[in-house]
Amino acid sequence: MLIKALNEYYDILARNDKVCKDGFSRQNITHMIMLRKDGTVSDIINVEQESEPDSKGKTKLQPISVVLPERTQKPGIDGNIVEHRPLYIFGLNYDNKSGTYSTEDSTDKAKKSHKAFVDKNLEFTEGMTSDIVTAYRNFLQKWNPQVETENELLVNLGKAYSTANFIFGLDGHPEIKLHDTDGEIAQKITELKKSVGPVQGNDICAVTGEKGEISVTHDKIKGVRNANATGALMVCVNNTAECSYGKEQAYNSSITQTTMKHYTEALNTLIADKNHRIYLDDMTVVFWAMSDDDSKETDLFASMLGFDDKIDADEMNGILLKSLNDVNQGKSPDFTELDIDKNVEFYIVGIAPNVSRLAQKFIYRDKFGNIFSHIARHQADIMIVNSKGNIPMWRIFRELKPPQSTNYTTPPPLMASVFGAIINGTRYPESLLENAVRRVKTDKSVNYVRAGIIKACINRKDRYSKNKEEIKMALDIENNNQAYLCGRLFAVLEKVQSDALPGLNRTIKDSYFASACANPSTVFPKLIKLSQYHIEKLEYKVKYKIVTGEIMDKLNGKFPKTLPLSEQGKFIIGYYQQTQDFYKKKEDKEI
Repeated sequence: MLIKALNEYYDILARNDKVCKDGFSRQNITHMIMLRKDGTVSDIINVEQESEPDSKGKTKLQPISVVLPERTQKPGIDGNIVEHRPLYIFGLNYDNKSGTYSTEDSTDKAKKSHKAFVDKNLEFTEGMTSDIVTAYRNFLQKWNPQVETENELLVNLGKAYSTANFIFGLDGHPEIKLHDTDGEIAQKITELKKSVGPVQGNDICAVTGEKGEISVTHDKIKGVRNANATGALMVCVNNTAECSYGKEQAYNSSITQTTMKHYTEALNTLIADKNHRIYLDDMTVVFWAMSDDDSKETDLFASMLGFDDKIDADEMNGILLKSLNDVNQGKSPDFTELDIDKNVEFYIVGIAPNVSRLAQKFIYRDKFGNIFSHIARHQADIMIVNSKGNIPMWRIFRELKPPQSTNYTTPPPLMASVFGAIINGTRYPESLLENAVRRVKTDKSVNYVRAGIIKACINRKDRYSKNKEEIKMALDIENNNQAYLCGRLFAVLEKVQSDALPGLNRTIKDSYFASACANPSTVFPKLIKLSQYHIEKLEYKVKYKIVTGEIMDKLNGKFPKTLPLSEQGKFIIGYYQQTQDFYKKKEDKEI
């Protein structure tokens, strides 16, 4: 389904001039080589751009995406027109240990690569006369790797040399670049492609059903987090065990060259565009609507899940509340004011690298109106007292991580199943509740995000089991669930202790929270007895005696022996809501 959808989206991108024309492809570029007209190098400029701040406010330099003549896909030494790789351009190897350059290596790869680059580009640019091409040809003819091993500009690059990708510009006129679409080289490539005509072949494409020549290899997908920096394959057959009916390599996939070019170009375009791509730990998520201009849908989708702030927070909350009101009344959200087609087809795809290629972790397709309704319901389900607006997806997964861990990543299956529950409006995976409860018990800390996750999991499970939802937004003194009452009681006893012994380094939460949550009957009798000493030290002892007595009456003086997972979640919610209620302003309690 993914390749078919991308192939169709390519037609939309092509119609709006948003993809590379035939004969061109995108490449990540880090530096620009400034050439004088005589072919000498005047400067090497870093053209990387600062990324947007991450969740910690940190930024980093990222390559820019540039359209260059199509890159070679052949193994071994094979140069490109307007080469971007340092080994081909300069013919030099860099030694990280010594920090020096050399033309020598065991297979003479540097020399052979540079020669292939020079020969191919001199032949292709023969007869061109523009200033930038003249400078480029002079560079090809004059640059001698053997005498440039101590070139100051290359020495300054240092370790960055080996991973750098280059373009060429004209000294004094940085706006004039060798790869410009209106330049001589680009024009020649376009003319050559027109003269060749469409690819011929009698094989049937498994995606489109059209005839053509099967693509033996597929272009690489770039920009997927933690994948190979040079790109990774979405479709490949590397093992003989995967071959069947005498067909080897990508002949097994039955995808024609045209379809291959279209789906890879569409996916690379989506990943390169931050408006169509987000990162969740090791997973890259791309999303798009099947329309000529999907900016409103993608902006709203990203803002709904907290990945973007293009829509003001107050405006976003207003949209959510209005939409949820429509959903609760059995109506679909009204998008009239937003100028959005609720029936447009919307796709969400999760991609992560594995050992040999890229793996599709999930793909969801639905009408945008349905997806929006489900996300609105999710935000309502996860909302709890003291919630601070939309809870972002990344924040949900961050709360599942051990606080001291620096290399923990959310398991992709959990991430995919949570995404699916949100997008499809189905039950959250049991593992989400398990992880949230475990983190609270282990860290002895519950905030509005963790509490919201637990509330959402329990309520949605009850909803789909056609049971009455027990957990409300704020403290519910009418809730007589035994686990919920135990959680409330623990919060009261903790407050009594902290008021009686201010500045205490270790409270009952530090010592008994996890065991009280799992086995109340073994812990609470001891805590009740201990609290009697604390209450006598308080000025407002009557207030606490009344609250404790009310809860104990509802418990009938008995505590459950053990609490299963869902009940432990209710314990945590009771504890959280009671704690928050203690710190409410007086006027808030009277409302």
